[in-house]
Amino acid sequence: MSVAFASAACKSLCSAVVAVVYYNVNVTSYLGLYVLINVCCAATVLICAFHSRAGLGEMLLQRRFETSVFMLVIFFASDTLWYAMDTGALPQVWAWSMALKTVYFLSASFAGYLWFLYMGTLTEASYLKNRTTVILLLAPVVLHALLCLFNLNTGILFSIGDDFEYHRGPLFSIQYIVIYLYLLAAGAHAVYKAFLPDNYVERTRYIIIALFPVLPAISGILQLFYWRIPFNCVAFALGITIVYLNELGQQISTEPLTQLANRRQFMRSLEQNLRDVDPPSRVYLYMLDLDRLKSVNDTWGHAEGDDAIAHTAEILKRAVSTLHRKATLARYGGDEFAIVSVFEDPADAKRFKQTIRDEFDRENEQSDQGYRLSMSVGMQGSGPECNTVRSMLEAADADLYREKALVHGTDDFYHG
Repeated sequence: MSVAFASAACKSLCSAVVAVVYYNVNVTSYLGLYVLINVCCAATVLICAFHSRAGLGEMLLQRRFETSVFMLVIFFASDTLWYAMDTGALPQVWAWSMALKTVYFLSASFAGYLWFLYMGTLTEASYLKNRTTVILLLAPVVLHALLCLFNLNTGILFSIGDDFEYHRGPLFSIQYIVIYLYLLAAGAHAVYKAFLPDNYVERTRYIIIALFPVLPAISGILQLFYWRIPFNCVAFALGITIVYLNELGQQISTEPLTQLANRRQFMRSLEQNLRDVDPPSRVYLYMLDLDRLKSVNDTWGHAEGDDAIAHTAEILKRAVSTLHRKATLARYGGDEFAIVSVFEDPADAKRFKQTIRDEFDRENEQSDQGYRLSMSVGMQGSGPECNTVRSMLEAADADLYREKALVHGTDDFYHG
C-alpha cells in the first residue's frame, strides 16, 4: 500500500513538471503551475513520511526521516508564498518578503543537516552514535542562522530592494555550500560503506543512498541561473521518494510462495554469521537446487510446479528443524534454496546434508504424486580462504553444480 501511494504521488509530481514546461506562457498561468508543482512536491514527501510509520521500522530512523520531510515542507511553503508575493499575487510587504526568503534558505540548510542524519542512520555511521558529535555537526546551520541575522541589515547573503527586486549578496553561495556540504558528506560515507569488503550484501542499497545528493547538486546549479523555476523543490522531492521506495522495498524480506526468507534476507544472515562466528565453529552454506522442475512444469503445468516449490520448502523446514540450532532457510530464487548455519564439528555439517536427502526420501515414499522430489545440494564451510559472502557463494555453487551433473545422469524422476 505504501509503495502504491508513493508511486502515485511521484507520478503526480512528474506530471506537474511536464505541465510547467508545456504551459509556461505568462506570469499568471506560470504562478498557478509554480504553486501546483510545489504542492505536488509537498504531497509526495508527506505521503512518504506518513507511510514510513508502517515501512521504515526503527524509531530513530523513522523520526529522522519524518523531521527531514517536515522541514522540507516548510521549505516548499516559504518558496511558494515568497514567489506569490514577488509576482504581486499577494500584497508586497518588504518585511514579510525578507522573512520568507530567510525561512526558505534556513529551512533548506536545516533539512540538509536532517537528511545527513537520516542517511548516516541508514548507513550505520559510527560518528552518529555519539550525541555530542550529532550536536557539533549542527555548527554549519548555526553559522548560517547567524549570517541570516546579520543579513537583515547588511544584505551579505541577499537583499530585496524598495522595488521588491531580489538581489544576491557577496556571501550568497555560502547558503548552498552549507546544504551540499551535508549531502555530499553523507553521500561520500555511503560510497565508502558500499565498497567495504564486508558490505557485499548492502552494496546496491548504499550506492542508491549515495546517489541521492546528485539530484540536488544538479538542481542547485540550475537554480542559480533560473531562480524563478523550483528546481530544488522537485529535486529534493524526487530524491526522497526514490530513497524511501528503495528502503521500503529492502524491508520486504519474506518470499510469498514459500513464506521463507527471501534472497536479500538470506544474504544478510550469511554476512552476519560470517562476521560473528567464533573459532572453532564454522559457518556452513548449503545451496540447494530442485531437480527437474522444468519437467514438472512441462508435464503437469506451472501451477503444479509452484506446488512442488512450496512442498519442497516444507520438507526443508522439517530438515532444518532437526538442527536444534539457529539456521536461516531461504528461497534463493526460482527453484533454488539456501541454508546457512554454524557447526563446530564438520561431521555434523555433513550429516545435515544427508538429513536433507533423508527427508526427501521419506516424503517420496509417502507421496502419491507422479514424480519424485529431490534436491542437489552444494555445501561449503568457512575458513581462511573462504570467509566472505562472495567466496562462500562461489564455492557452494561449484559444489552444487558438480552434484547436479551427477543427478542428471539418473532417470529415477517418475514414480511408478
